[in-house]
Amino acid sequence: MTETEAKKIGSRQGLICAGLGVLIAQLIMTAMISSDQNLFKAFFWFTRVDYKLNLFIGSAILFACGHFYGQFAGKAILIKRQNYILVGFLSGMAVLLTTAFLSGWTGFFQEGLDNLGTNDNPFEDYIFKPLFWVTIFGIIPAFIVGLWFGGQIKVKGKRLEVKQVQ
Repeated sequence: MTETEAKKIGSRQGLICAGLGVLIAQLIMTAMISSDQNLFKAFFWFTRVDYKLNLFIGSAILFACGHFYGQFAGKAILIKRQNYILVGFLSGMAVLLTTAFLSGWTGFFQEGLDNLGTNDNPFEDYIFKPLFWVTIFGIIPAFIVGLWFGGQIKVKGKRLEVKQVQ
């Protein structure tokens, strides 16, 4: 197993898990909104919000983080032989926290800069509050997906090693 192969496996699994993360986030939002609206309207909640750009940028950051942290996880699990459960969980949390922190800056630059020096605190409103709420709602899914992610890297690495031996 080379480092390049390990990074490739980790990156691929990271992107798959990022897609799974977007799906989970969509289901959480749909469940929260469905109490007020019918299921169809709740599922397409993102079409009626004013922060579509923020959602798009957040999704792009999520996939970029999945790729980036996935490479580290692939190397840690397959080359350095670190615990796949711990690496998977830490990678999932890193993706969640990095995405929440970086995507908050979109709203800060769009609207928060105008509020600097006023009684509003744009750092709190656009950076820390979203980071807090995304962490609260995302920690359990990130834990579960992170465990699955680490396990998949380990399984894919073993399959590749078996193929290389044959």
